[in-house]
Amino acid sequence: MRPGKERSKAWIYSVINPLLSGLEIEKSFLVRKNWTFRRYNRDLEFIRPTSSYVDYQSRPNWDDFVTSNPTVRGRVEHREARREELRKACNAAFEELVNVSEFRHKVAECLNAFVSETAANRASIFHPNIEPHEGVAEIIVNNITELPDHYGPHLFWSRFRDELMPFRRGPGFQRADRAGAGLERSDHVLIAVLSKLRSDMGKEYDIPWAPYYDESLAIPGR
Repeated sequence: MRPGKERSKAWIYSVINPLLSGLEIEKSFLVRKNWTFRRYNRDLEFIRPTSSYVDYQSRPNWDDFVTSNPTVRGRVEHREARREELRKACNAAFEELVNVSEFRHKVAECLNAFVSETAANRASIFHPNIEPHEGVAEIIVNNITELPDHYGPHLFWSRFRDELMPFRRGPGFQRADRAGAGLERSDHVLIAVLSKLRSDMGKEYDIPWAPYYDESLAIPGR
């Protein structure tokens, strides 16, 4: 059964729009090969499961939407599989890198040199609970060339990036980059499918793509 106007509005406002917003944010990371991988939980922080872009109160609308739209459900499942491939590939690349003795030695050498040059406190660069080579490995996995000024390793990374980034090589990183490209393609298709569905429902039921405040419906003040 085709949805009516109110159900279509619920899908557009509480499901499709949040998904499109989340996927656009993802795209900004994927195009830079910043997988937002985090070593502490082995997950992708800003490349999230599709359903997580829909807020908790709107989950019934999400369930209704994917159940009622097999094409969308198929694209979502494909996208989730690509995300999981990327997550696993990032984990593998990270584990491979942190176990390379040459890399660990190079990080220690660079850190010692930086502390000697700047008299910086090691704890101000990497938190004492973080192994420096793991912190650097996370940066390398995420292909980050510039860190924000407020990040502890900012100056260290600016100084030694060109010496450490070449460790981003080998089959593990190639697999991660291929998985990231696959997810980017899957996101592109899903965005197109969702955008067309929003457009079609908007035209059929004369629904604006986003809610707005209509002053003509306001109750006059007394």
